[in-house]
Amino acid sequence: MNRPGVVSYGLYLPRRWVSARTIARQFHIPESVVVQKQGFHGKRVSARAEMPSAMALSAARSALSKARRQGIDPADIGLVAWCGSQWKDYHVWLASAYLQDRLHLPKAFAFDLSAMCAGSVFGLSLAKRFLVADGDLRAVLLVGASKESYLVRPSDSQGRWMDNFADGGWAVVVARDHPKNRILSSEFLSDGSIALMAAERNGGARFPTSDAYSRAGRAYLEGLMDEAKFRRIIERVSGRNFETVIRRSIEKSGLGPADVRLLLLNHMKRSFHTTVLAHVGVDPARSFYLEDFGHTQSADQFLALDQALRRGQFSSGPVVMAAAGAGYVWGSTVVQWG
Repeated sequence: MNRPGVVSYGLYLPRRWVSARTIARQFHIPESVVVQKQGFHGKRVSARAEMPSAMALSAARSALSKARRQGIDPADIGLVAWCGSQWKDYHVWLASAYLQDRLHLPKAFAFDLSAMCAGSVFGLSLAKRFLVADGDLRAVLLVGASKESYLVRPSDSQGRWMDNFADGGWAVVVARDHPKNRILSSEFLSDGSIALMAAERNGGARFPTSDAYSRAGRAYLEGLMDEAKFRRIIERVSGRNFETVIRRSIEKSGLGPADVRLLLLNHMKRSFHTTVLAHVGVDPARSFYLEDFGHTQSADQFLALDQALRRGQFSSGPVVMAAAGAGYVWGSTVVQWG
């Protein structure tokens, strides 16, 4: 029976670490708000010339090197899927195909998946489905990166909630019939009524050029809907949708909340993180909060898993990876780790 599992993962974090004190000064808010309410002591920020593709490439090379030691050769990779940020090196561009060439994976086909900050959660489910459906496919490389700290404009008071956006890369190798780290079930939800909550407005088909971006010297995320309306909707639905996708993915995996050994979420404000855990019925000791990293887009789940493993908080058992992505999408995937 074909049971796809995670063979290996790789991470890349930029050297530069920006402290909460510096972030507070940049965004003109108290440091106590950054640390206590928003829930982080600092984050990694890439060098200006450090591109998403370069961060992803480093993470992918690490994942492929580890996979080779598990018996999966780069030649076994039949699919490369970009599951990272939409803000890549270039607009209207396939990062996956570029990486497929740079990694010398000539047998692999490639495409870019867009699920915003839920990319890794969607990617795991997608990899499993491809491996189950296609008997010729042996292994999949999921890869992504974020440079979204550069998309946040400190002078925009409505964008201060994005001050935790951080940079980094991640990659995961998934293979068919792998005896460890089996991917179990997933669940997803979407709510397009808040699809315009944040976007890089200019540069798309509706607004191809921008004097504002030229004056600022860079692009930035903007809210395209009324902030009060967005907050009313997100406060009403996000906690409920997180609980729904997490509970359903656990149930579909034949498990209960008590069986979960580790629940990993995107970095979010501390109070909401605690609320999600409470609603699902998972003790905070069975989670990992990214207070030293901020929000590194779709890398969060594997970054948190890596930290939990390194610190001895977790070794094996059911892991729930859950995420929300602006647009708005929620997803949860269960992995039987070990």
